[in-house]
Amino acid sequence: MKIIWAIDAFEDNKELNQKMADFITHLHETTQAEIEPLYLLRENEIVLPTYEVPAWVTDHSRTAESLFREVLSDYSLPFLKEPKVIPHAAQSHAGAAETLSNYAARVQADLIVVGSHGRQGFQRFILGSFAESLLLQSEVPVIVVGAHSVKTTSPKQILFPTEFGDHSKENFRHVIQLAKNLKAEITLLHAITRPIESLFDLDTRPRVYNYKGKMMSLEQIIELQVESQGHRAQLWVDWAAKEGVIASYNIDSTFKAVDDLVLEALEKHQCDLIVMEAQSGPMSAALLGSYTRNVVRRSPCPVYVLTRHFYDKRYEEYVEQPPPPF
Repeated sequence: MKIIWAIDAFEDNKELNQKMADFITHLHETTQAEIEPLYLLRENEIVLPTYEVPAWVTDHSRTAESLFREVLSDYSLPFLKEPKVIPHAAQSHAGAAETLSNYAARVQADLIVVGSHGRQGFQRFILGSFAESLLLQSEVPVIVVGAHSVKTTSPKQILFPTEFGDHSKENFRHVIQLAKNLKAEITLLHAITRPIESLFDLDTRPRVYNYKGKMMSLEQIIELQVESQGHRAQLWVDWAAKEGVIASYNIDSTFKAVDDLVLEALEKHQCDLIVMEAQSGPMSAALLGSYTRNVVRRSPCPVYVLTRHFYDKRYEEYVEQPPPPF
């Protein structure tokens, strides 16, 4: 397993970097993964406190690599591979994210670990977000360790919110393999969605919805959906069991905002890693939806995002594998 640790080494974010260092230490201990620290060097970024630039500084990459090693020495991570510095000319987060994504694809990395300050509102609008840009572009999964992360040990309980969408089976296959590698268990979370509109909405009678060609009350629809999706989730639990992974499921019908529901389930089931699907549907909007964004920004544990480019690219590989046992 090859992991790229993308670290913003020269900004004043040592606390966040330490959280990432703790997390990748536990990842390495559990999986023996090969971990390469990487820094994206923007042109003209290095400014030395001197009026005369020495001749040896003409190669900015070498200078940055030397400084990068010094920064990494603060975290006592002897298992790291040689640090890599990639110069680029992009002046935006999107351009830098593209550079990293292309490099990860070229070296056939399995995963990118990146930090996020978790900024929201106007501050995030002004500063942008490298992590979110990367989630939109990466061809490999991305783990985001946020500023709110307090659980940075090796994951033992994975929370997998799913809409049971078009790619969800392939994504769950990936989650099963991830759980195997981490020696972790899985909790499936599915949210029942409220019907869009009622057929009759009168004060004098209960609301009636047109559900699959039948007129039903909201309570009847919920009961049917809980039964149907619970049956599907149980098949997935059985599938995981055949692969040697313990799994359970939670079907929620409270109609709460999905990001709030995910964070509540995280605490309820004592999970320490969230795997999110960045796809269209009630669990996340197109590309990288608002629910996924909100979970990434607020989560007290790392968030593993199966990016749209990742599962689009891997889809053919997945369909060539044996189908799940149901």
